[in-house]
Amino acid sequence: MERWDGWLERTLTVLVGAALAFAILAFGAVRIREFLVVEALTGLALLVWLARIWLVRDHRLLWPPVCWGVLAFAGWAAWRALEADIAYVAWSEVMRVLTYTALFFITLNNLHRQNTSQAIAWTVVTVATLACFLAGWQYATGDNTVWGLYRSDMYVGRGSGTYANPNHFAGLLELLLPLAVVTVIAGRMKALGRVLLGYAALVMLAGLALTFSRGGWIAAAAGLGFVLLTLVRNRDYRWPALICIGVFAIGFAVALTRTDLMQQRLENSHDLDPQARNSRPQIWRAAIAMWRDHPWFGVGPAHFNERFKQYRSDRVHGEPERAHNDYIDALADWGIAGTALIVVPWALLGYGIVRTLRQVRRGPGDLEAKRSGRYSFVLGATGGLAALLVHAAFDFNFHIPANAMVAVTWMGLLAGYSRYATDDWWVSSKRPWRVLVSLVVIAPLTTAIAWDLSRRAPETVHIDQARKAPFLSDAQLASLKAAWAAEPRNASAAAMIGELLRRRSFEGLPGHEELAREAIEWFGRASQLHPYHPMYPLSIGITLDWLGEADTWTHFEKALSLDPNGRITSYYLGWHHEQKGDFAAAREWYEKSLAQGWPPYQPSIDALNRLKRQGR
Repeated sequence: MERWDGWLERTLTVLVGAALAFAILAFGAVRIREFLVVEALTGLALLVWLARIWLVRDHRLLWPPVCWGVLAFAGWAAWRALEADIAYVAWSEVMRVLTYTALFFITLNNLHRQNTSQAIAWTVVTVATLACFLAGWQYATGDNTVWGLYRSDMYVGRGSGTYANPNHFAGLLELLLPLAVVTVIAGRMKALGRVLLGYAALVMLAGLALTFSRGGWIAAAAGLGFVLLTLVRNRDYRWPALICIGVFAIGFAVALTRTDLMQQRLENSHDLDPQARNSRPQIWRAAIAMWRDHPWFGVGPAHFNERFKQYRSDRVHGEPERAHNDYIDALADWGIAGTALIVVPWALLGYGIVRTLRQVRRGPGDLEAKRSGRYSFVLGATGGLAALLVHAAFDFNFHIPANAMVAVTWMGLLAGYSRYATDDWWVSSKRPWRVLVSLVVIAPLTTAIAWDLSRRAPETVHIDQARKAPFLSDAQLASLKAAWAAEPRNASAAAMIGELLRRRSFEGLPGHEELAREAIEWFGRASQLHPYHPMYPLSIGITLDWLGEADTWTHFEKALSLDPNGRITSYYLGWHHEQKGDFAAAREWYEKSLAQGWPPYQPSIDALNRLKRQGR
């Protein structure tokens, strides 16, 4: 049995390490196709844990109080998904929550030994260090791609490693830097390992600098400051910690005076100007208004972006995806009740960390503590989580799967280290507990992952095939319909089918009216599945205008109610009036579109120029 136990534990270590490494390397696992791989690895790890519970008779379970908080929020999230207005969006978000929940319990109950936790930490640090070299290449050459895919033009000259967004890459590095620095100073390792880890810390520090993420700099300074000032209080580590503080301060000062882009990033506060277009305060105001309208339960899991158009001002034209503040975002999506359930496990974990640090802190003459690296891990991982919590006030790193997975892994390992503070959280390996954990934790999580993979995996494959197929071809239409058949809750897939049929109809070929009618049906399905997206009623109105229908304004009016300050919506309202021959109203809507956001919307400029040439 001991041999089986060792093999199963090593298998779990490999699976968790592979999931973390893949997520970091694959754009942070923000896209569905990459996250499905993470889901599969996590589901496989759940099955291995289940085998370990039943094959190893003396396998005990570790169940500190934080576990109840994690289970409570996971259950709440699943319930909210069932009640959500946009089922597909809510389910996608909840599957992330359930995957993180599974990762937490797997880590807590299987990887809490020092050698396994160190293996996980070394894996993540190694991958992040390699990604920093890519960030250096991006900065030095101006390359604006990640694995051949283009990033946004606004990130030119900034390093993002294997991520699309430099701010999120900074979030990963701030999670790891405190652990690396503390381990170099206070960890138990051989000289070669200390040198390699010290080199990795310097590379990650340079990578963090090249992200030019002000929030990342502040957060990393907070996390490093916390761990180094804690070490300063211990006379055994005082001088190394003070030297690190001095080196970091001098390095930042030199970089600040020698790097123009760094000075510009510090001086430029455009995205924090409450009156600037597309600034964070503008987005925060919309999120707060959203929460005030739905104070207790919020608008629904990941519904902030879906409802944002109703609440934005005319100074914000884009789709921010998240509120760029995880605390406000939580209130908007989950309400007071859900946010409180998020706070509970964090509070319980914090209480456990305080107790654990007291037990694992090295004291003078404590030879046993000298031989252990648990103090360095607990302090370093705590500093990384503290840094991410600081950065959460300016960005949405907890919604980047790779960063959330590392954070959850750190939480699971820290909760596992609570066994050094007390033996009260061990659960016996008797059959009732095995049955309970199997049925309450492992079975629901495994079932949810398997069900999700069975639907979204084929859907993703078919959508990829549609994107590669010739534009407006029968093959493209067939692939989109196959995606819809695999997952009929996705409004986006229905809308893509409708748009393909509409474009075919607009070619004016024989049978174009039937194509237009079918397109309207698909747009109607999309609107039912996602009742807050203005483009779906707009598409119905546009298609009806093409057919020459008289009463189409109700659809444009509905879109306007969903997006009263959107420049794209205003443009299409102008287009509608132009089709009806009301050129004065069309010009008014086009001009309004130009005023809604910066830079001016090019289609509206083209439309006004067209009317001017026609003398209208």
